[in-house]
Amino acid sequence: MKPNFTLLPEFISAKSPFVIKEIIRPAFATDFHFHEECQLVYIESGAGTRIIGDSIEQFEAGDLTFIGPRVPHVWYSKPKSNENDRPDVSIALYLNPMKVLEATSLFGDTQLLKSFFQDSTRGIVINGNKRSEIVSFLQKMIHQKNIPAVASFFKILDLLLETEGLVWLNDSSLISAYSKETRVRVMKLMEYIQQNFKSEISLEKAATVSNLQLHSFCRFFKKLTHRTFSDFINEMRIAYACQLLRESDTAITQIAFETGYTNISYFNRCFKKIHRMTPKEYREKE
Repeated sequence: MKPNFTLLPEFISAKSPFVIKEIIRPAFATDFHFHEECQLVYIESGAGTRIIGDSIEQFEAGDLTFIGPRVPHVWYSKPKSNENDRPDVSIALYLNPMKVLEATSLFGDTQLLKSFFQDSTRGIVINGNKRSEIVSFLQKMIHQKNIPAVASFFKILDLLLETEGLVWLNDSSLISAYSKETRVRVMKLMEYIQQNFKSEISLEKAATVSNLQLHSFCRFFKKLTHRTFSDFINEMRIAYACQLLRESDTAITQIAFETGYTNISYFNRCFKKIHRMTPKEYREKE
């Protein structure tokens, strides 16, 4: 799965090495994309599926992640059934690593910070007390300007440089360096998968969407995602099933049908293969 390059308009003319935004949407859903900037993302409200590199996981309110430069990522959340439901809200701190290194070099050695930016291309989840501290500074920064905002920014950097509470999402760096043709092809494919993974989804149709012959598509997909098309669809479906198991009392059989499975035994096998437990055990554990 290959992403679409995104140019963040806030950095086209910005002199500051960082930009902070509060994002409010009915649901999180963008193209699978990457950009030159690093991104620290706090989910204030909303839940769904988060994809960072090869990592596909469920997220919920309180999730805090750091994504290095050129790392493919996207968040998908379930659209609200009622227009009066609370929207999905996140705080995103974008930072240009080159500008940050240039600015901090005025005050001392930047090797530790440079190493952190390199390591962050694996994608990071932040847990424990550190998450609470960083979130507190992010929430303050939304309302800060000038020196107070800069002070909060550097305090966040200081906290990130301590490895305690950091969990790496991928075994190795997943920096994107794909051609425009490939990015366009996979953007269309990703859109097709997102629209159809909960129902009957066709390998032949996916190949057609990608403008490839079937045998070429299978090689293309395996090379880019390190998974077969079938395995990837199962991961998407099971990730969505986990969300339903956690957020509702819907019967497990019904969840299987709602996530695209027509055979409950096959659903259970796929679930256990990915999570090493049954759907019932997962629900009880959560």
